[in-house]
Amino acid sequence: MKVLFIAMPDNASCFDQVMKMPNLGVCSISGSLPQDVDVKILDLTLKNQRISKTVGKVIQDYAPDVVGLSSMSFQFQTAARLARFIKQIAPNTKIAVGGYHVTLMYREVAESADGEFLDFIIRAEGELIFSQLMEALKRNEVELCGINGLSFRKQNGEWIHNEQAPLLDVSKIPLPRRDVRILNNFHYLRRTFDVSETSRGCTYPCTFCSITRMYGKSFREYPIERIIEDLKILKKRGTHGVFFVDDNITLNVPRIKVLCEEIIRNDLHSIDYLTQATVNGIASDPELSVMMAKAGFKFVFLGIESGNKKDLDLFKKSHICARTREAVQYLQRNKIIVLGGFIIANPPDNKEDVKAVFQYSKEIGVDHPIIQVLTPYPKTEMREELLSRGLVMNKENFARYNGFIANVRTEHLSIEEINRLMVIEGAKLYWSPKHLARSRFWRYNPKGSLGLLYNNYLFLKSGWKGDLFL
Repeated sequence: MKVLFIAMPDNASCFDQVMKMPNLGVCSISGSLPQDVDVKILDLTLKNQRISKTVGKVIQDYAPDVVGLSSMSFQFQTAARLARFIKQIAPNTKIAVGGYHVTLMYREVAESADGEFLDFIIRAEGELIFSQLMEALKRNEVELCGINGLSFRKQNGEWIHNEQAPLLDVSKIPLPRRDVRILNNFHYLRRTFDVSETSRGCTYPCTFCSITRMYGKSFREYPIERIIEDLKILKKRGTHGVFFVDDNITLNVPRIKVLCEEIIRNDLHSIDYLTQATVNGIASDPELSVMMAKAGFKFVFLGIESGNKKDLDLFKKSHICARTREAVQYLQRNKIIVLGGFIIANPPDNKEDVKAVFQYSKEIGVDHPIIQVLTPYPKTEMREELLSRGLVMNKENFARYNGFIANVRTEHLSIEEINRLMVIEGAKLYWSPKHLARSRFWRYNPKGSLGLLYNNYLFLKSGWKGDLFL
C-alpha cells in the first residue's frame, strides 16, 4: 500500500523571505506506519506556485492508494480544493484529512460540500489512528468503527464519527521520518532548518489558543534520550538549525535544563535552536537562559501579547505582566535573540490602544516584534465571547484566519481601520532605522539581510494593495 502525505503551501506572505519550515506532523505519522506501507511526503511549503501541476505529477508518478492532507484553519480551503482535484484525476484514491482545524470542526467539515470529496477525517493525534486505518484498509475492511478518533464516509455518503481517541503516550511514538520527503531545503534566515519537539500540550488557560481544545489541559514529555537521538539524526543530515515546535517547552524548567546539559554532553550544541517559550518560564530561573545559550539556543519567541493589564486579563495571561522585561533581559544578557509576539485589536481597543502595543513592542526591547490581530480560531473560548458580543465580522472564511488579517472589529474600530493601522504602524516599526540598527535579528546571518528587507517591502506592498499577508 502506498501513502502520500501533503502539507499545505499557505503561509503569511510576511514570512516567505524569512523562513520555510517543514510540517512535523506528517513526518511523525510516517514514522509510525507499518513497515510494509510505502510512504512519501510532499511538503508544499517549498512550492507555492503551480500547485496543481506539482501535485498532479506526483499523483501520476507515485500512484498512491491513500493521500493524507494536513492543514490548519487558514489552510483548509486549499486542502479542500486539493481533495477535489485529486478525486478528479485519481477517483479511486482515498483521501484523509487531519490537523487542528478538522479535529475541532469535523462535524461541520463532514456535513459541508467539501465532505463529499473526503473519505476519512483524522481527529487529534494521527500516529496511531492512521496506522490502524492502514491495517484495516489492507484487510479490505469496510466497517471501521473500531478505530477511535476516526471519522469515515460510508458508500452511501453517510459519515460515521467514532469515539474520541485517548491521548498518546508520547514515549512510545517512533522517531519521525524525514527521509521520505520529496522536497527539502527548508530554511530560516537562509540557513537550513528543520523541526522537532520535546513535548506536547499546555496547561495554561489562554482564551485565544486552540491547543487545549486539541489536547485538553495536558502536558506530555518525550524522553530526553529520544530527543537526543532525533537531534543526532538531524545533525547527520547536515541541518544547521532546529525549531522546537513545543506548545509550552518551559512548562517544566528543570527538565529543559537537563535537556540543555544533554545537548552539550552529546556535542549537539553546534546546532542553532529556535523555540517558543513563556515569559514566566524564562523569568522563573535566571540560570535557564545561561544554560540555553550554552546549549546553542539562538532564538526564543516569547508570547508577550500586550503591556496592558486589561488585555492580558482578557487572554487570562495577567500573571506575565510584571515579569516580561525580566524575561527579555535574561535572554538578551546571554546573547539569545528575542522574538516577541503581540496581539492588537482587542474588544475595547481604540486607535491609541493599538498604537500603544506597537510602541510597547519597541520599549520592551525585543529584537524583533511580531504583531498579530486577535483572531477567533474555531471552538476557542475567545471565539465564543467575540461571537456573543457581535464583533466577529468574518465567521466562515477561515482562509483569512492567519493571524495577520482583521476578522474581528473592536468597539471603536472597523476591520478596515484595524488593517490600515497594521500597515501604517507596521511600516513605522519595521522600517525604523533605530529598530534596524538595534535589532540583533538582522545580524544572525548577514547574507539573509537583503531577503529580510525585501520581506519588509512585501509587507508594505500587500498592505497597500488590500491583501495584507495573503
